[in-house]
Amino acid sequence: MTVETKAYLGLMGVAFFWGTSFAASKIALKDLPPMYLAILRFSIASIIFYALLGKYYRDYKIQRKDKPLLWFLGVLGISSYFYIQYTGLNLTTTVNTAIIIATNPIFTALLSSLLFHQERLSSNKLLGILLGFTGIFLIFAGGTRVSLGGATIKGDLLILCNSVAWAFFTVMGKSLVDSYDPFVVIAHINIYGTATMLPLAFSRSFIYSLMNAGLETWLAALYLALTCSVFAYYMWYRGVRILGASRTAAFNYLNPLFAVTIGILFLKESWNLFTLVGGAAILLGVYVASLKGGQVVFIKNKN
Repeated sequence: MTVETKAYLGLMGVAFFWGTSFAASKIALKDLPPMYLAILRFSIASIIFYALLGKYYRDYKIQRKDKPLLWFLGVLGISSYFYIQYTGLNLTTTVNTAIIIATNPIFTALLSSLLFHQERLSSNKLLGILLGFTGIFLIFAGGTRVSLGGATIKGDLLILCNSVAWAFFTVMGKSLVDSYDPFVVIAHINIYGTATMLPLAFSRSFIYSLMNAGLETWLAALYLALTCSVFAYYMWYRGVRILGASRTAAFNYLNPLFAVTIGILFLKESWNLFTLVGGAAILLGVYVASLKGGQVVFIKNKN
């Protein structure tokens, strides 16, 4: 099995876990405010990351010049990102959230090529973006009513900010994962991001909320920490290192596909022809965006 194949399989796992994360977050948000859920989730994840760093990377060093970027990514991709996401999720629907976050590969590809000049925005990637985004809307809007705006406009805008922030997080982290082990990078990002939220953990309100949280909330937080943080974040940046930011971001299109599949098989939710066609479009979009070649669009001349 090639390194690229392993990266693809890992990103499939990421898509599955992130595809179920909205439902798990909704469960936990019944008992905890957005910031408190973020603190609980990433405190658990950071303890695990710290233990693994101590066991397997005790002598691994990160240069001082790179630590400010790690701190910034911790704030961007952990503390502020999930406060905004969980707040938005409380103000809009999971359907709207999945659709809006699916715009992330578009922003990632544009940032990677136009602003940071890391990758070429190829015709394959553009076609894959179009197919994937079309599939998203076929699944969620086909035969159902999806309301973007109106009563959910505040939440929708927050989730859109999330999508743009994740694109910056993905692209800006590439230089770090090119220089260091991806696990070390993502572990430090999680720990630094959690550290910026920890002062709130000493408040009476936070302690009271944890003491009154139900078993479902604790299990949801543990699930989010282990699968959606420790495993998924590592595999995400490993994908960025091996496949590039744009091809990795294309796997975001699989998140809602897994969410719909789980709903049909286990929650007995309804499905129709649009679901099947949309799912096929998403899979085809990821495949096309992952193809190499045709790199002719939006290249900046270097004089």
